[in-house]
Amino acid sequence: MRHILFALACVAFGVGGALTPAAAQELQNSQVEIAYVEPANATYRPIYERLRARQVLEELRFFLAPLRLPRKVLVTIDQCDAPDRAYRPGGPVTVCYEYVQQLRELAAKIPADSKTQRGVSRGDAIVGAFVQVVLQRMSSAVFDILDIPLWGREQDAADKLAGFLMLQFGTPTARKLLNGAAYFFEASDRTWTGSDFSDTRGTEAQRFYNYLCIAYGEDRRTFSDFVESQGMGRRGEQRLDVLPEARAARCPKEYADLKWAFDSTIMPNVDQDLLEKVMARKDWLRADDGR
Repeated sequence: MRHILFALACVAFGVGGALTPAAAQELQNSQVEIAYVEPANATYRPIYERLRARQVLEELRFFLAPLRLPRKVLVTIDQCDAPDRAYRPGGPVTVCYEYVQQLRELAAKIPADSKTQRGVSRGDAIVGAFVQVVLQRMSSAVFDILDIPLWGREQDAADKLAGFLMLQFGTPTARKLLNGAAYFFEASDRTWTGSDFSDTRGTEAQRFYNYLCIAYGEDRRTFSDFVESQGMGRRGEQRLDVLPEARAARCPKEYADLKWAFDSTIMPNVDQDLLEKVMARKDWLRADDGR
């Protein structure tokens, strides 16, 4: 389970090393097609060239090999003329150049070779936010292609699955991913008013707390600092925004429900032999330098 969608992290972190021709041929998912769409706006060309040179979508296709899909899905990086393009049933999974540019601008607020008070580096912010959006979009596609029933808003369900998957990379990486994604939610300057609340997903603040809850529910010891404690940190410093204790008490049940849903609906569509081969490769991740 931990490595089913592991290549999604490579989209943000980069490629850890070339596969041998035999391994590359074996770890192919014929149902996953990829495309780097050349942007019309020259502003986004450096992003296009960087992602293409790193072969991030090729890595994604290798590591989606264990996931058995009944039909094809196109995964693309494209100019959207907006930061976001929601997944539509039968359509492509799209990450927008505008979104990548936006998250890099927000991450640039963190000084190079420095970290925020929460311990987030510029690279962590880029990685966490990028992994979060790709996992969220792929989750929507998986729900559609596998015809998985959902209760509640589809975007919320995709957010939960993305958070669940971010925790499957092991504790050190999971902390970086979740802290990086949280920074992006916190740094967003969007003001929600009036009919904005009719959106198909929650506000950035709500999503921030949902991700903290999933993490704390999975491992209360490791993520204990995600929960408030009388308003002060362990060393007496003023704490940053963290999960209220009233919500934290319910988080283990929320995570258990997520795990049950994943095991019941997605795991039956995973080729276990291919999964073992995917898991056999080590040292996939190398950090983005944030430039």
